[in-house]
Amino acid sequence: MSNFIIQIQDLDEFGKDWSFSLTRDWLSVALADTGLRGATEDGQLQLHAQLNGHDVLLQGHLDVGLLTECARCLGDVPLDLHLDITSLLSPEHTRPAEAEGEEVEVSLDGPNRDYYAGSQIVLDAMVREYLLLELPMKPLCSEDCKGIAIPERLQPPEEVFGSATVDARLAPLLKLKKELSEE
Repeated sequence: MSNFIIQIQDLDEFGKDWSFSLTRDWLSVALADTGLRGATEDGQLQLHAQLNGHDVLLQGHLDVGLLTECARCLGDVPLDLHLDITSLLSPEHTRPAEAEGEEVEVSLDGPNRDYYAGSQIVLDAMVREYLLLELPMKPLCSEDCKGIAIPERLQPPEEVFGSATVDARLAPLLKLKKELSEE
């Protein structure tokens, strides 16, 4: 079920403001297959949508707090995400046909362009995409995180490799070591 829907008939060239709550339940379902463990609190999505001919221009802001795990120690890392959203949506029938083998031109300077079909725009997938693109590649609980603690050796090395515990197959090497140390 979609939670963030804008009806096209509610829009005009002056636009309309929308406010959506990103509930913990929606976040847990939408981000279930990611490395995120949940939300610290409900998030907020503020949008201004306006018609530009048949296109719809979306501009807004998204605020949410999420939890993920540290890449070094696997502890909790709170992420406070504050994202600006800009997207231009065109009717599906205006999508250019892609010929097989033809390169798709991507412009990093222009707004995110997507397409809608029907009388409403469902924003759930777009919100999920913005969240995932904002996540750090290797989240850290702190810059000086030491990582997972490695247990100390149970016995000092001299006790393990002393003459009483030497494997019989290593006896020739022990003999060579003694000869070299005497010289």
